Amino acid sequence: MSARNRRRSTIIGVSGLSLAVAGVVAPGAFAAETVDGDVKVSNTETVQIQTDASGKVDTKRVYDQLVLIGKGKVDISNPVSTSGLRNLDGFGGFDVRDGKVRVKTSVDGTKKYRSVSTFTKQLPIDVKATYTLDGKKIEPGDVVGKSGELEVRYVITNTTGTTEDVTYKNGTGAEVSAPERVVVPMVASMTTVLPSSFTKVQTDGANAAGDGRGGTQLSFTMTLIPPIGKATAEIGYKAQVKDAVIPAASISALPVDPLQNTSFATAASGYSGGAETGQDLTAGATQIDTNVLKLRDGASDLVDGIIQLRDGADKLSKGLQDDAAPGAKKLAKGAGDLDAGAKKLSGGTGDLSDGATKLKKGAGQLSDGTDKLSAGANKLNKGASDLSDGLKTAAAGGPALLEGVAQLKAGAQSVDAGLVKLSAATTAGGTTFKNTFANSVDGAITAFVDGFAPSLNGALDNLNALVQASSATPTEKATFAGNVAGTKTGLKNGLKSAMDGNLAPPLKSGVNNGVDQLTGGVAGGVGTPTSTIPDGNGGQGPSLRNGVAQLIGGLTKLEGKGGELADGLKKLSTGAGQLKDGTGDLSKGAGDLDAGAGALSKGTGDLKAGTEKLDAGAGALKDGTGKLSDGASKLSDGLGTAASGSGQLAEGLDTAAESAPALPEGAERLSKEGTSQLVQRGDATAVDFGKRYALLEAGAKRAASAQPYGSPEGATALTAYKYEIAGESGEDSANLKRGIAAIALLAMAGAVATIRRRRILG
Repeated sequence: MSARNRRRSTIIGVSGLSLAVAGVVAPGAFAAETVDGDVKVSNTETVQIQTDASGKVDTKRVYDQLVLIGKGKVDISNPVSTSGLRNLDGFGGFDVRDGKVRVKTSVDGTKKYRSVSTFTKQLPIDVKATYTLDGKKIEPGDVVGKSGELEVRYVITNTTGTTEDVTYKNGTGAEVSAPERVVVPMVASMTTVLPSSFTKVQTDGANAAGDGRGGTQLSFTMTLIPPIGKATAEIGYKAQVKDAVIPAASISALPVDPLQNTSFATAASGYSGGAETGQDLTAGATQIDTNVLKLRDGASDLVDGIIQLRDGADKLSKGLQDDAAPGAKKLAKGAGDLDAGAKKLSGGTGDLSDGATKLKKGAGQLSDGTDKLSAGANKLNKGASDLSDGLKTAAAGGPALLEGVAQLKAGAQSVDAGLVKLSAATTAGGTTFKNTFANSVDGAITAFVDGFAPSLNGALDNLNALVQASSATPTEKATFAGNVAGTKTGLKNGLKSAMDGNLAPPLKSGVNNGVDQLTGGVAGGVGTPTSTIPDGNGGQGPSLRNGVAQLIGGLTKLEGKGGELADGLKKLSTGAGQLKDGTGDLSKGAGDLDAGAGALSKGTGDLKAGTEKLDAGAGALKDGTGKLSDGASKLSDGLGTAASGSGQLAEGLDTAAESAPALPEGAERLSKEGTSQLVQRGDATAVDFGKRYALLEAGAKRAASAQPYGSPEGATALTAYKYEIAGESGEDSANLKRGIAAIALLAMAGAVATIRRRRILG
């Protein structure tokens, strides 16, 4: 080795040793981090990844930049990757200990420290690229020079997911926890330029523009933030190619805080609002379901009351038909018989008066019959006394009978009024309940749509903002903005229409059917009173109010004839008293006649006077028994009508009792199939949106510490990942061929030179 070469080797060796020594520090710990004065510290870690055309990683480097701005002194430690660490601002090394670079300096303005080293952490993004030509999968290198339809697909996956317990609230406001996959929220964009030989380009939602040289520039945006987006995005394009190449592509990825980033905060707020709306919907539906169950319980009580009323009506009908009506008929027959006897008695007293006159003329002939007359008079006196006492008792019971009829009529009228109120209240309540429930469902759906729409609008606004910030033409931007505005309206209207068409109808139908069953059962049982009594031959049909009306009608007739009955009983009682007095006189006269025939003339005169009184009493008795007969007949007719009406009442209550169980059954079905389902859907909505927001919160916490190596304490930390996906153009193969040819030429030249040297030497 020449002296010159040895000297150069020595210089290089010393320089390399100096660089190596510069990266080593003496043992000992760094001092505590301090910043004296007004100095702001920011640290940026930018990771650059080189891959082949399929996405396989070739190299990973991290570029670290520490910026100090202000005036003062700093003594800080910056975590870095120490593998292959190099200073990008000069040839000097760093003061490194435990994976940290110590920076101790004075600042007056701005100072920057830049380094590059090998990235040793796990990459947060995985990239895979596949290629098909005319529908057949092909390796990237084999695409070069081919023609046909080329499809390129990129699959970009956020690989930072870890399983964590996230906490959120359900529809009742109670906190629940569940293990969920939480990622570091990442947004990414990919750009590539297709050469002019790529025609008929089709993309998956990319922004496309010319590159000014005949090519097509594509830009894709990816939101790798569940639940706003998906952890994996698949993008790509198709094109007709000729003499094809594989264009290179570049992907930039950044961790973001979705709760603070303006592009995603609207969606996060929408999830929070959706969770609150779900809780409100659950609370409202729970209240409605509680009221429906109360309605069911009330309907059950109503069923019990109707059954008790039916049983009472059955007893009333049986009493009227089995006891009262037959008794009234017997009373009418007895009154008729009494009236017939009174008529005969009236005729007999006239004959008795005539006989007394004759007796006065022929008193001598009377002596033989005085014993018989005295015995008959005693019996007649006793019968008249019994008749008088019985009629007094009957007359005394008349007012009580009339009072009972009046009370029975008042009770029947109260029942009819209650039935009218029951029917009206049920119908009005059903209508009010259906309207209230329908308004509640419509209000809940409107609140849900209004709460969810902002999140959709926010996402569309974010997309529009990205388009407006892109390199699209003004016309394309204006067109996209118009489409976004129309999409907002269409999404909101579509959501409202879907919920109105799928959720509201079954809920409202369930409520309407249940309430209609309630009002129909009451209306069918109560009915409307008729003016005629069913005749059993196709006449008016039975109903609850019809039976009550028939009962009231019969009692009214009986009540109208009660005065006549009482008056007749009173007169009959008076006539019976007079009859008793007359028979007493007859008995006395007969005794006198038996005691002394000498007083016959006077006795027969008294007899004549007595028979005249008897005739008057018999006439009064005749009038009373006639009225009693008429009253008893009317009482029999009235009780017959009442018995018929009570039968109608019993039949109507039977019908009501049969229909009544449908009321609580309908309310129970409404709860199970309607309101309880609404409670479940409200709870599901609250859980879904609550979980989404909780995932964003958990992701935001991970984003705060997403820098791979970390920054000095108190510094502003920024991170970015840059993926460079290599293309395929065939130049490497051409260079290899040229290299082989050059080696061959050199070999040939060497051989020629050897041959010439041998010739010269030979």
